[in-house]
Amino acid sequence: MPKATDIRVISATLYFLPVQARVPLKFGAESLTHVTCARVCVKVGDRRGGAAQGWGETPLSVQWVWPGKTSYEERHEALKQFCITLTGLWASFPEQGHPIELGHEFQQAILEHAWKAFNRRQRRGKEPMPWLAALVCSSPFDLAIHDAFGQLHRRPTFATYNAEFMSRDLACYLQPARRFGISFRGKYPGDFLLARPAK
Repeated sequence: MPKATDIRVISATLYFLPVQARVPLKFGAESLTHVTCARVCVKVGDRRGGAAQGWGETPLSVQWVWPGKTSYEERHEALKQFCITLTGLWASFPEQGHPIELGHEFQQAILEHAWKAFNRRQRRGKEPMPWLAALVCSSPFDLAIHDAFGQLHRRPTFATYNAEFMSRDLACYLQPARRFGISFRGKYPGDFLLARPAK
């Protein structure tokens, strides 16, 4: 059921920030001494004409999301190119809803297809980009949408993970093992969060 608080993405802007590590970090057989952070600004709008922008950022940790024999620089450039591809896809994503609903819909309907197409076209005959890498490349957009939603409604984002703002409960996303007799129907992420952390 659509809600007046539902949002859609109006625009997305991507920035790449180089970061030098203070000390090397070891991931498997590789060490990380520097990383590129993908920083995203997303503008969203609601059904009433309101608009806000939000920010999200994640390190493109090549060694963690894409361990492999391909050179670091080739994998690094591929991750950046995929982020650029996602910028256009998120900016033209027509769906409306709560950020959790939008993120899930994008992952199901757009991201997997874009990842497979990227590997077919950009990585043909080469080591394919893993699914984990695709998820990480999409994560700053998802974070920015959550931030923008909270900004638009002047609420902490985590305070919107409930039936007041969400059209779908957790049963739409989670299927517990039958033997436990648990149901997520009528439950929302906010039901599992503390309203105020204990001091």
